[in-house]
Amino acid sequence: MDNLSIGILEKRRDAKIKQLRELGPVLQGSITTLKTTCGKSNCKCARGEKHTSTVLSKKVNGKTKSLYIPTDMVVDAKKWVQENKKLRKLQKEISDYSEQILRQYVKSKRAKQENLKLQSLVVSKK
Repeated sequence: MDNLSIGILEKRRDAKIKQLRELGPVLQGSITTLKTTCGKSNCKCARGEKHTSTVLSKKVNGKTKSLYIPTDMVVDAKKWVQENKKLRKLQKEISDYSEQILRQYVKSKRAKQENLKLQSLVVSKK
């Protein structure tokens, strides 16, 4: 990507920006399934068949917080977490293109300044 023109980099960045519009709802965090026992002696979990629940875990102010996800929302929540991963990937790619545009701009500006210096030296020698 180092030697691409600014125009090409801008087109590629714009294509990534358009992909942002195609994303659905997003949800930050990780989804995990917990298996627990309730402590009742006559419950199925006392015989080894543990209760399961699905939670969303994420860091809030340095602490891990969990949110229960109802069974009928698990599929949607997983999809939203996947969309969030796509969003983060696109953000990084867009940022990388923007950084490369800045680098190419500075590089071309320096080259122009060097050319102007050389041209002024050539003109002054004549």
